[in-house]
Amino acid sequence: MYLHLGADCVVKNSDIVGIFSLLDKKANIYEEFVRPNLGKYKVVDLSGDIFPSSCIVTKDTLYLSGISPGTLKRRKEEDFGLNAVYKR
Repeated sequence: MYLHLGADCVVKNSDIVGIFSLLDKKANIYEEFVRPNLGKYKVVDLSGDIFPSSCIVTKDTLYLSGISPGTLKRRKEEDFGLNAVYKR
């Protein structure tokens, strides 16, 4: 299955290593993981004009998304859009 990360971007669920909150002051994922690894990973910023609230890590890419980690987690667990019907 695939997970929609925002801004017309989807990734395979099996490619996701982790989903982290960038707004959690205790974890401080941005300063401790994202910033030090900016040169190691391809970075895709899907957040637009807002500060990203989540970081999705795959083997070779860091996705910064404006969608909350809780929403992404729920979508991943529920196979969000699995039964969606698209009409023209």
